[in-house]
Amino acid sequence: MQPQVFCLGPIHLELIYRVERLPEILEEVEAGLLPGAEQLLSREAEARLQGLLFRFGQPVGRLVGGQAANTAYALSRLGVAAALAGRLGVVADALSLRNDLAAVNLEYVTQAGASNRVYILLDQEDEHTILTASSAPEELSPDDLPWEALRQAKFLHLSPCASPELLSLAEQLARRFTVAPRLLFDPGDLCARHGHAALEPLFDQVETLLVNESEWASLGGNLHLHPVWGPPIILIKRGPLGVRLLTPVRYLDIPASFEGHPVETRDAGDVFAAGYITGLLLRLNLPQAVRLAEYAAAYKLGGAGRASYPDTRVLERILARLK
Repeated sequence: MQPQVFCLGPIHLELIYRVERLPEILEEVEAGLLPGAEQLLSREAEARLQGLLFRFGQPVGRLVGGQAANTAYALSRLGVAAALAGRLGVVADALSLRNDLAAVNLEYVTQAGASNRVYILLDQEDEHTILTASSAPEELSPDDLPWEALRQAKFLHLSPCASPELLSLAEQLARRFTVAPRLLFDPGDLCARHGHAALEPLFDQVETLLVNESEWASLGGNLHLHPVWGPPIILIKRGPLGVRLLTPVRYLDIPASFEGHPVETRDAGDVFAAGYITGLLLRLNLPQAVRLAEYAAAYKLGGAGRASYPDTRVLERILARLK
């Protein structure tokens, strides 16, 4: 089946550890690393981290991850024909890819070299610190991309482009697809730190920008005004305050529907993106598509891992609420 949606972005191995005395360990890995933040690691710092985790960390999980992978999986759970495009390492990672992302179209994933690694460190309160190892030498290149298949898709979801090489590739994609597919961009924290000026060539072609409040502030955005440099539709995820839909003519607040203490907040933004795309594919109007996305993300907050992503039965219940 021809994919309706392509999710393109870094694919990596997520290595999850529970760690006591996290602040002290981070300081020993590299000065300036902060608990609860998303940060880059040098190769030397990664080697120190591996030694410390061997001594003081408890491994609790390992899976193929990244925003593109999570969003593609969430779309497949919602009944959307989704494909993942990107680069992953070979050998053992190939088995992990098939096991972790069942039902996602994986024929467009290039496998070569070593995988990027992301260390997710959980403290005693389950607050997570994300440390991304320096990129593998074999970056995704234009020759790796299925250009004709991408052109036939309805949506292309682009996720973090922290490296200049990936950002350049994302800009090439945006310039090629001026009519179809419709482009959505979820920059993530590390990419948003570049500021809006560095991303404007990409913003010129993007239809929807998905950010949280911290990322929007890093870009230089205002919660009340649609900026001249911004894509037509901006969705600002605000946690318990819900979602702000920002367009050139107005802003609209979609209230949060989740009550209580979340079991796990990680991946909720990726489920939100999948819900929003699903709403647009179902031809809902814009506020309805955002509400569907918010309900889907709220459902994810009630459970841990990908098993807690909403499926087609949950989607039916959400659609009934939107009538």
